[in-house]
Amino acid sequence: MLDIAYIKKIIFLMIISVLTVIIFTSCGYRLYTDITVKKLRTNNIRSIILCSYDPFGPITRAIMTELYASRIDIFDDLNDLHDNVCTREAQIPRLNIVNASEKHITTSVFQNGKEAGYRLTLSIQTHLFIPNKNYYPISVYVYRSLIRNPEKALFNDTQENDIRKEIYRDAAQQLIYQLFLRCEDFS
Repeated sequence: MLDIAYIKKIIFLMIISVLTVIIFTSCGYRLYTDITVKKLRTNNIRSIILCSYDPFGPITRAIMTELYASRIDIFDDLNDLHDNVCTREAQIPRLNIVNASEKHITTSVFQNGKEAGYRLTLSIQTHLFIPNKNYYPISVYVYRSLIRNPEKALFNDTQENDIRKEIYRDAAQQLIYQLFLRCEDFS
């Protein structure tokens, strides 16, 4: 005969496992599979031409940092400054940073009318050209919410600068991830 406590324990474990599955699937959480990680580790892209409307701006620097961290050689095409178009006669992919816009949106206000909370948003539009293949537009959107402390103005500025750096880093990481997925069959 089965013990009542044992049956209750099995039912409890089944309920917990079903709830865990429901929670993780309903919030959009997904585990990275070995296939995705393997694709990112064995990327076929070794070098890239990076072109930007602002070659020394913060988003270009963040993308270059992530490319270097991924062991990808970066070539720039500064010879064609008059036409503001990046071209090169090579068989390597080209990433054009078309636009990066940052917005500051007020989300809450103090009783005296001053800003209490806000959201920093960064959106990046790029074009990836793979030789003899296709053109892929890549868009990245990252945001962070902040709450202002009216008594500590210097702290607010420092916090905003740190979060701005984090936003740029996260956007560059998302962009490089999408770049790897687009270039998975590049040889």
